Amino acid sequence: EDANVLEIGCGEAGVLKAFCDNGNTCFGIDLSSSRIERGKKLLTDEIQQKRICLYAGDVHDADKFEHLFGQIDLIVLKDAIEHIYDQERILSLLHKFTTGTAAVFLAFPPWLNPFGGHQQLAGSFLKYVPWFHLLPRKLYRGLLKLCGETNTQINVLMEIYETRLSISKFEILLTKTNWQLKKRQFYLFNPGYEVRFGIKPRKQLELISDIPWVRDFFSTAVYYLINERSS
Repeated sequence: EDANVLEIGCGEAGVLKAFCDNGNTCFGIDLSSSRIERGKKLLTDEIQQKRICLYAGDVHDADKFEHLFGQIDLIVLKDAIEHIYDQERILSLLHKFTTGTAAVFLAFPPWLNPFGGHQQLAGSFLKYVPWFHLLPRKLYRGLLKLCGETNTQINVLMEIYETRLSISKFEILLTKTNWQLKKRQFYLFNPGYEVRFGIKPRKQLELISDIPWVRDFFSTAVYYLINERSS
């Protein structure tokens, strides 16, 4: 309660609504102006009361978001960082927003997991095919086109292909950008699957969680809580 919460990649701000209902002041940034506009319509009261502020734009735009620098107690990136090309840059940028004692929550699906290519976004039967996103780039794109995926769907899926975020890569980036791991939890079944598919969340076995690469293949979601490294 009484914290300033920033979500990057907030969409329509459904996550921020929950934080707002618990007495926090919330800020959301998303590249999609249409999603931000939908969020503003859904959260008219909260926005009028200045309990939620939503912005369409690139979080790297310092002039636009400088007023938030040094003001944030909790930053949320849920299913967002795997869409960002320069992940090291965004992790470094987060320091500017924090109060110095802030925490950051991040969640993403490791690239090597059965559906790490975001196949669920496909319009064809490919959405049900595990691991096909691990094909070589040209073959992957060609298969998407052959199966009738639209150019928009192909571009989104190729965006994920280019970023390819693994657990080990992410943890190396945390060290490079001066973040400290506070807590992590790997999931065999992504908590998000309960709403989408009726599959209850299941945590990954600790034995699997401790084996690099193997954990990437069999963890459909990873949750991290990090804070700034002590000097």
